Amino acid sequence: MDIPAIFLWALFAVLGACFGSFFNVLIYRMPRELSLVKPGSHCPNCKHKIAIWHNVPILGWLILGGRCANCKESISIKYPIVEFLGMMLGFLSAVLADGDFIKCIILFWLIVTLIPIFAIDFKYLLLPDTITIGGIAFGFTVSFWSIGWLNSLIGIAVCGGGLFLFSFICSKILKKEAMGFGDVKLLAGFGAIMGAELAGISLIIGALLALAVTVPYRLLTKKDMKSPLPFGPFLGLAAPISYLLGNDILDLLYFYLL
Repeated sequence: MDIPAIFLWALFAVLGACFGSFFNVLIYRMPRELSLVKPGSHCPNCKHKIAIWHNVPILGWLILGGRCANCKESISIKYPIVEFLGMMLGFLSAVLADGDFIKCIILFWLIVTLIPIFAIDFKYLLLPDTITIGGIAFGFTVSFWSIGWLNSLIGIAVCGGGLFLFSFICSKILKKEAMGFGDVKLLAGFGAIMGAELAGISLIIGALLALAVTVPYRLLTKKDMKSPLPFGPFLGLAAPISYLLGNDILDLLYFYLL
């Protein structure tokens, strides 16, 4: 389905800013086990409820001058930064989709959700169900217009089940948790979105990225190599790469290995 590019750019930039606003809530509340729904958006200082017109992504913070309308205390600049980042990533997803609406929706999910994946997993070693289980539901739903529902179900079973089994075996051998269940659900979501083969490429790319970044970092900082690794950000970063280039990578592998 081809739609004028400029329309997609504007639409998904706005959606990205809105998602960024929600991610601000998710990033703060999810690790603290707080409800994402109640209470509504409020000032962190005086707890005053933020009016809808003051809650418009980016613009609300600018109009208020970065201060609460009630108590006048400053509101962290990180909120509009996350919203602006969401807007830019939403715009990027539309540009990469090259006018294909379904492809744009998929890339939007894969790219914009990197914000909470990075922000939460790096700090807390947690992945929110909103993104992992949400990704499985999203992938299966959009599969009716992309890879087909059967391929989506196979992707969920193969990727989620395969990584769970691998993690279970490694945990038994190492006698400690080898991988968080959030990573398993995240990969299952990628399997639902792009099928087992491309999700498998995501896993390989994610593992290589993790090794390339964490090993030198831990050597330089003299951190324990056995300390837990936030794998979600690397797996998440690999997903849009695999979605866009995975088939070319598979063709190269088949050419050289078969």
